[in-house]
Amino acid sequence: MIKKLMSIVALLVVASMLLTACGAPATPTEAPAAPAATNVPAAAAATEAPAAAPAVDPLAALVEASKNEKDGLLVYSNMGENNWKPVVAAFNAKYPWITVTTLDLGTTEGFERYYTESAGGARTGDMIVTTAPDGWQDFIAKDGLEVYNPSSSAGLPDFAKLADGVWAISTDPMIIIWNKSLVPTPVTSMADVVKLAENPANKGKITTYDAEKNGTGFAINWFWANKNGDEGWKMLETLGKAAPSMQTSAGNMVKAVLSGEAVVGYFVSGISVFPKFPDAEPVMGWSYDKGGQIVIVRGMGLTKKASSPASAKLMMEFVLTSEGQLAWSDGGLTPYRPDVADKATYHLQKIIDAVGADHIIYSYFDPNIASAENRSAFVAKWKTALGRP
Repeated sequence: MIKKLMSIVALLVVASMLLTACGAPATPTEAPAAPAATNVPAAAAATEAPAAAPAVDPLAALVEASKNEKDGLLVYSNMGENNWKPVVAAFNAKYPWITVTTLDLGTTEGFERYYTESAGGARTGDMIVTTAPDGWQDFIAKDGLEVYNPSSSAGLPDFAKLADGVWAISTDPMIIIWNKSLVPTPVTSMADVVKLAENPANKGKITTYDAEKNGTGFAINWFWANKNGDEGWKMLETLGKAAPSMQTSAGNMVKAVLSGEAVVGYFVSGISVFPKFPDAEPVMGWSYDKGGQIVIVRGMGLTKKASSPASAKLMMEFVLTSEGQLAWSDGGLTPYRPDVADKATYHLQKIIDAVGADHIIYSYFDPNIASAENRSAFVAKWKTALGRP
């Protein structure tokens, strides 16, 4: 009997132990503690995102190549040192090892100098910047252009690419200026200039570019006359009766108006006028031509005989950026990048707002302007209209 009782107790103990081992655990009242952190290298962590690849500078190779160019950067342009000064300063802030030399030459003189120097194996310009659409076309035909399409050109208006490898740096207006003490009423159109020309007292006191001796003057008159047709030629004939003083530089026109030697100047390059303000404000007034505003698209290109091609490419890249375009504005040029319209002192959009898009007359690579025969015929007609010998 005792043995039987002991067997029952033993069975009860075993059963109890089995229930404790196999039964469902009680529901936990809090989340389990997080496992202790381990020293696993980041590269080995399966759940960690891979590190981003470092950004690649598309100009890195040019930068390194430019450091080996010992001759500096030589630019032939038809702009003054004051126009270049803010651009060169901003450029050198990025590339201080590049010595930039800019020569202020005539509209086509840069091309002519390049032809002579490169033929003789002499140091010549690495970059040319000018407003001559005929000169550019001739330069391309003579295989002087080194084609380079900068990465900074992305997003620019279509007209920025004048030709493969020739890019617009600015859209500069040819404006009207007058001496305020001699002409109290603002002169806002070529029609107003013609009225002044009809006054015998103003004979010999009107100034403008010489279309025969100056490439910029030729291009301005070419595009303006072609746009205005017979009416334009009649206006030029009236101006001719006033015996206008012909100049080969806008700087001379500005001086003549400031001194009172001339009462008014028309087709005057804005890059020679804008830097004079605000100092010139009491004496000289200026205006866009609301009857038909000429805008010269200023082009730049690299030369095949460049001694410093990498430095030239870096300059081309820079002047098309927002920073470069704002620097041009500080130098009196008129940028066109849409993203600097509200920051630039002068901008293409401001011209459009002032005269209307339909009244803008752009210069471009008109194939007819590059013909020597066409040029000769046009100049002859212009001289007849203006009463030139």
